[in-house]
Amino acid sequence: MVVGKYSSYKEFQLITESWRKFVNEQEDPAAPAHPNREASPAQAEAPGTDLQINAQTSFKVFKNNPKLAALVMSELLKGGDLFKQLQQAQLKTDKETGEPAGPAWFQIKSPQDLAQWVEGIGGIETFAKRAAAIGGKIPEQGLPKSKMPFLPGPPDATGDVKDVEDALTPGGKYNVDMMEKINPPKVNAIGHVSKDPNAATFMQSGHNDGNPDDDKIEIQLGGGFPAAKGIPTQTNILLPKGLGMAVKGISGGNLDAYASLKGQILDGHHRWAATMLNDPSADIGTVARVDLDTLGTDETLRYLTAIGNALGNVAKTA
Repeated sequence: MVVGKYSSYKEFQLITESWRKFVNEQEDPAAPAHPNREASPAQAEAPGTDLQINAQTSFKVFKNNPKLAALVMSELLKGGDLFKQLQQAQLKTDKETGEPAGPAWFQIKSPQDLAQWVEGIGGIETFAKRAAAIGGKIPEQGLPKSKMPFLPGPPDATGDVKDVEDALTPGGKYNVDMMEKINPPKVNAIGHVSKDPNAATFMQSGHNDGNPDDDKIEIQLGGGFPAAKGIPTQTNILLPKGLGMAVKGISGGNLDAYASLKGQILDGHHRWAATMLNDPSADIGTVARVDLDTLGTDETLRYLTAIGNALGNVAKTA
């Protein structure tokens, strides 16, 4: 058992108990699945400690607990079973079989690579402080992936972000009727606007609602903000992925994602977390920032999801 710098064995026990309760928490098999988290199998404990890491381990466990973050990093740097668990959690998963399919690009290759990165950011205490800050920002109730629109801008999306701006702004080729509130089609219910008449009707509905100038949601293309001012909207910000991306050098730059005018992040949460670990003051760029207040977050996202569908992007519902 490693107590290290902790003032007493009792303090060490209390810290590791909070970790164990979080990581071992399992869904009741008879209860509905939590919309923001997948159940994951229990992992073997690292010898001599109660620490565990699996693919669903969240930064949230470090909320208000930098001592726990320091303990976890200290154990990882030893290169024992906890580090092996981290590497296992950084494997890709075959979408068809659900089985591990080799290392993800962000897998940390060795404890030495991790140690070099920790030294580069200022040491274990710096990591602990920043990891706790990430945990403290994660909301209690987050937006599930199924509510996130898939819009033009990122490399894996089709279409042009200017078409999104056009759809949210009076005039032009597109203008969605949002103020009279035409119901947006259900997720992935329409195809590309050039081929699906229902999509074309939806995308041009604001031109035909009797008031062609009232349908406007403010959108600012580009822009960004310091990572420390970002506001996550998802609860599943995973330690293995965010830490791996940080060690691989993700720090600032473009998130290839959308945000709200207030800095609420709609996608790119792990790139944001990696930047928070490397340099919280670094600016993160966005494809665009959208007003979520005029119609409310949920309703705005429904329109944005349908716009994404119409521009050729099937929403990621899982």
